[in-house]
Amino acid sequence: MERIHFIGIGGTGMGPLAKVFVEKGFQVSGSDLQNSETTELLRSLGATIHYGHRPENINGCDSVVYSSAIPEDNPEMLAAKAQCLNIYHRSEVWADVMNSARGVAVGGAHGKTTVTSMISWILEENAWDPTVLIGARFAPFGPGAKFGKGQVVVAEADESDRSFLRYRPEVSVVTSIEADHLENYNGAFSELVQGYRSFLGNVGGQGLAVLGFDDPVARRLARELAGNWQGYGFDPGAYWRGEIVSLREGTVKFNVYKEGRAFGSFSLQVPGRHNVSNALAAAAVCHHFGLTPEQIRKPLASFCGAQRRFQILGESGDVLVVDDYAHHPTEIAATLKAASEGWKRRIVAVFQPQRYSRTQLLFDEFVDCFSQADLVFLTDIYSPPPERPIEGISSAIMAERMQHAGTAVHWIGEQSNVVAQLMPHLQPGDLVITMGAGPIWKSAHELLAQLHARRAPSAGAPE
Repeated sequence: MERIHFIGIGGTGMGPLAKVFVEKGFQVSGSDLQNSETTELLRSLGATIHYGHRPENINGCDSVVYSSAIPEDNPEMLAAKAQCLNIYHRSEVWADVMNSARGVAVGGAHGKTTVTSMISWILEENAWDPTVLIGARFAPFGPGAKFGKGQVVVAEADESDRSFLRYRPEVSVVTSIEADHLENYNGAFSELVQGYRSFLGNVGGQGLAVLGFDDPVARRLARELAGNWQGYGFDPGAYWRGEIVSLREGTVKFNVYKEGRAFGSFSLQVPGRHNVSNALAAAAVCHHFGLTPEQIRKPLASFCGAQRRFQILGESGDVLVVDDYAHHPTEIAATLKAASEGWKRRIVAVFQPQRYSRTQLLFDEFVDCFSQADLVFLTDIYSPPPERPIEGISSAIMAERMQHAGTAVHWIGEQSNVVAQLMPHLQPGDLVITMGAGPIWKSAHELLAQLHARRAPSAGAPE
């Protein structure tokens, strides 16, 4: 039996991929720097997990898989080269899986994880038994993945390192296109757009391209395509058009029109207009595979959302705590709009910017995107190595600019200060939402624990 070793097996992309290969029956081993929920699950499924990167970890392996986060001088990479093992980027491995099946590749600046999760859940609930790879934890599939025996493979397509160009899917989805990850596109937005153009061009002759019609760049690309394509969104010209019926505390009701004709009425338990848009993309893909409105309706109504996608952690003292992955101005604005439309509460946003380069590129947009929040707290910028600070780019400067623009904002510096700085400002009825792609989620859990502790009766005190 072939043994595959994953360097960085606990990562958001590597863990799900490793899970698929465990379930396919391969011998799987992997290494990571620390224990995590993902590594523990993989261990329980039969994978061998090593903590720390050492050459001996790959002994007995046939193939080694790595991600873009693994440097060339990683000791396991060096050992694999010395032993002349098969060495693959994770996208090469997944491309082999997808390209040999009826593949669905979901790309775009925003919403990839949710759209992928929705499509997968609809197919799963209709007994299609898809193989799935999602870049976040999705409760029904553990760390965002499952190996299925059906014909369809569904996965996120990552544009950040150009790896999405390896896929040859039957269906490609592009949710939106915005300037991000330009460090891998020679700093040119036009080169990023060309990457998406090539991604869409990889769809087979009998396939389908599904594009977010509310995004001007995606809409322009759609009209350039020679193959079969469909647009979705709220735009009157969209092939799949959504119409909001009601937005109430996490329950959204909406109607869907296909080519101007009523397709059906639907509901979601994940909030926001952006999630209705995500559901339209999922409906378009699933309809391509022959599913009826009723077959789509029930799974959408029970869809629970992926981890860190407007994840409601709990409530204590009438303070609702939510955590979200939003780290781009467009995502932040959409998330805060969902909160303000769905809940009649004061919105308290806690944001941790990620990467100096992204903050520099989108500085003005970050300053302007918190209009739906009543109170904002900013931590220092989280930027993992090898990126270095950029002079003149900081959260403190961003806070000053936001104050001048009329935003009620507090700069709190290190993330460890979040709970202590936040607690005195909270009022009953608040909705607190932590946002960012870094470890800010830990502060959300710490805050909820502190709120519970504040309400608990002290030891020996009468209740």
